[in-house]
Amino acid sequence: MKIKTIEVVDFNNIGDHIKWVFLNRVNKLDKKKYPGKVINLSFSFSRFLKPYHITPLACLVHEYLASGYIIKYKNIPFHIQEYLDSFHFFQLTSNPAYNDFPYPTDCKTLPLWLIDKNAISLYPGRVQKYYEDNFFSDRNLHLLSGSLSELLNNVFDHSNSRIPGYTFTQHNTTNNRIITSVCDFGVGIPRKIKEFKKSTENIILSETEALKEAIETKFSTKSTPHNKGRGWDNIVSNVKAIRAKLIVISNSVNYVIFPNGEVRMYDFSYNFHGTSVVITIDTRQISYKEPEEIDEVDIF
Repeated sequence: MKIKTIEVVDFNNIGDHIKWVFLNRVNKLDKKKYPGKVINLSFSFSRFLKPYHITPLACLVHEYLASGYIIKYKNIPFHIQEYLDSFHFFQLTSNPAYNDFPYPTDCKTLPLWLIDKNAISLYPGRVQKYYEDNFFSDRNLHLLSGSLSELLNNVFDHSNSRIPGYTFTQHNTTNNRIITSVCDFGVGIPRKIKEFKKSTENIILSETEALKEAIETKFSTKSTPHNKGRGWDNIVSNVKAIRAKLIVISNSVNYVIFPNGEVRMYDFSYNFHGTSVVITIDTRQISYKEPEEIDEVDIF
């Protein structure tokens, strides 16, 4: 019985990587050509995986598992195997609905986390504390944890995905960067906004207009009691305050805020059902703690 092999390619361009995910989703699988309920994930062409590769890949694995497939990993280079082992990626195939794996063997990464109620309440604070304790005892990472909290709430409240999303954070000490990636396979932000505006105001928006509306105008679909339309506004404010880079890919639109504050939007020829968000922080831009904050840390 012929089995589908998916080659994991670590594209440098995030948009190209999301297109790769789009083309390898369960709904793209030719079940007549590949009737077997096994998927081979081959890493023959993988060089160096980054957080924005990891979260979409985790969603892809989870989607196939939820559809009754068995995942088999093939041709993994030693350094890729070591990297994935370091934050327990392969435990996805044994228990994809389980959070709070042991801490990674590489202190620069945090475990891959599935986005559920527990993740929303725990993960942002853990990220802040972990990196402050291990690398930045004199810095305040509250803007990172605040942005993460808003992102996870957005995914949990609005994605309408049949599988959970994932988040992953890594500190690159070589180039002074903290990269956080969040991905879900939900309906997508533009589609959610378009449907809401059409049903409530009979306004027809393009996907580019819809994503811009969601991020830049404090717009809210008010789908949950605590949703006040401030989520994306807070994220953007935090990103600009520390001159970080924000990339949002959802449906057919790519929205980017560069460290200098410049905003660009790009259209894709494909429609990614879901949302991928990547925040890249230059750790040299993180503010120092006030003296009393440092004293409080020393006391405890």
